[in-house]
Amino acid sequence: MILRNIVLTLTLICSFAGTAFANATQISRSSNPNDPKVNHFVLQDSAKNKVVNIRAQLVDSLAITNLKNAPTHVDNNMSVRLFLDGHFTDAFQFNAKVFVVNDYTNRFIPDHFFNPDEGLPYVKQSETRRTWDMFSANVSYELSALSLLTGYDYIQWGPARRNNVILRGEKNNYRPWYDESAKINNPAPMPYFGYQLSVGPVVYTQYAMMPTDRKGYSKYLHAHRLDLNLPKNITLGLSETSLYGTTTENVSANPNPNADADSCGRDFQWAYVIPFLMYNFEEHTLGDQDNISMSFDISIRAIPHWEIYGELMWDDMKTPTSMFDDSWWGNKWAASIGIARDSLRLGPAYFDWYTEYTRVEPWVYTHHKGGGYTYSHYRQNLATELGPNSQELYTELTGTYRHRSGLLKDAIARGTLFASAVAKDTAAGGNLTDIHDYEKHGVNKVFLNEATTINYVELGAGIEILPWSWISFHARYSRFFGDYEGYHASMTGSFQW
Repeated sequence: MILRNIVLTLTLICSFAGTAFANATQISRSSNPNDPKVNHFVLQDSAKNKVVNIRAQLVDSLAITNLKNAPTHVDNNMSVRLFLDGHFTDAFQFNAKVFVVNDYTNRFIPDHFFNPDEGLPYVKQSETRRTWDMFSANVSYELSALSLLTGYDYIQWGPARRNNVILRGEKNNYRPWYDESAKINNPAPMPYFGYQLSVGPVVYTQYAMMPTDRKGYSKYLHAHRLDLNLPKNITLGLSETSLYGTTTENVSANPNPNADADSCGRDFQWAYVIPFLMYNFEEHTLGDQDNISMSFDISIRAIPHWEIYGELMWDDMKTPTSMFDDSWWGNKWAASIGIARDSLRLGPAYFDWYTEYTRVEPWVYTHHKGGGYTYSHYRQNLATELGPNSQELYTELTGTYRHRSGLLKDAIARGTLFASAVAKDTAAGGNLTDIHDYEKHGVNKVFLNEATTINYVELGAGIEILPWSWISFHARYSRFFGDYEGYHASMTGSFQW
């Protein structure tokens, strides 16, 4: 069934030519393309050595969702957003933003007790209204080949355009199984400090971060990355992550026979901050108890306007060849591969197109010690929101037209067609919070068990209009077929200054 849906999806969309977002591998903080770029409020000295840009944005959005076996619901989101960025010297750069949000819905909103495993915190104002806020900020200071980095922000690694299997940053794709009023699905920023070393074509980046799983419990994520910029616009990336913390599972919920698997407190491990040392080796010295992963990615832009890219994450595998061995549940991996064609000019418009396939094996991102070692932050996956035991084939075509004269000079109109075929296993090993039990789950792994897998196809379109720099309109419509039947439509308008 899923293969037939994949063929249908490609047939409907791939007859078009063009490509998608021109976005090379990001090796540090991610940014939201919808953040306003206008700068009407600027504070600076006469020599412009010290500059502070201040921007404000009002956003109002409306979403209507009608899926089978669920009542139609309407969600209204209104927010005030403030942005600040600039520099005090050429070497000292800063960026910050804050959102204050009001949500209205015809669904019941449950209470929130400010525990991170409930998702982003909110204040319930009534049964159908809540308020919440979010902030992020980052600072960098450049010292010749060394950049010092710190902030409370998002980090994105890898060239994938839709599903990053390493670190997804601020990306947030709509998934119908997450459509609920009990949780805010936006990814959450996290505190970090780090540094970046650049020597010719080689860039080394390292971060120490603090994701959150439970209020009052410590959790730490270390990540380092080596980028090699080769001739012919080829970029290779090699990265590792190490995740550990105070476990939050009860003995009855964690039957794995590790003596330290229940209520084990962990402190910050400074060994992971030392540059260039492989986490896989350090973990053994520290007691062989952390959640270690290794990742590889590649971006090839040898042909102008074309890109072939891929990401591969190994999660606790024995050997490279064991990724194809389903007889051991611990052979966990995830991958995204894609091809894109950017900036194809047809008449007055430019077209972008890309197709991407993502596969996440069972139990990826989970850990036998529970929440303190799970690849999550505020109940959200740090990588693709597809989660473990899933796959998606996605394709997108975008056309952009820029008006060049008259009252609407530099106005932009952008239209998008997209399609995807998604499969998601709901059994054990398909959820971030799952803990492997040898007696219950055995030692084998089963990718997309037919009896417990959800399959659906999504076809949709979007339009974006920016008549002037201070106003924008967005609309998007998705139609679902398969185990999810129905539609999801959203409209957003914003004013910025």
